[in-house]
Amino acid sequence: MRKFFKNKEKRKQFFILFFTVLISMIFILEIVTFPLMYREPKTETKTEKELIKKFSKQWIFDEKLTEQEEEFLIQRGLTIMSYYYLDNSSFELESLVKSLNGQVILEKIKSNETKLELKSLRNSISLENLSEKRIFEGLCDTLSYPPPDCSSFAE
Repeated sequence: MRKFFKNKEKRKQFFILFFTVLISMIFILEIVTFPLMYREPKTETKTEKELIKKFSKQWIFDEKLTEQEEEFLIQRGLTIMSYYYLDNSSFELESLVKSLNGQVILEKIKSNETKLELKSLRNSISLENLSEKRIFEGLCDTLSYPPPDCSSFAE
């Protein structure tokens, strides 16, 4: 082995070959790992029966719904009310949701701002500076079957 490194030409060939193999291995590893790094994360999909069971008795959730759940609800004519709130939230939306006979699903999401997003087949609205009147007007614009009181807001 000592003779091998004493010869300058052999040493030069060895290092060239070593770096060529090293660079080739890096490229091969990159080709293999690149698709794995950018693979879509697996989301747990639920069957229609599971979704029906989840939303048949409960309309208020303290979590963000998945895209699949939101799409399922919207396609069935429901309105999703996403309430983003701070620690000291003052709005009480549960009684409003219960009074609308299952037309609205409320998801309460802790956030650094207070706002309300309403999504349905009819419309998508984002409300800030919340008041009972603005929330009711937003519901009138998004509900599939708005209550009779909404006629007073018609233009």
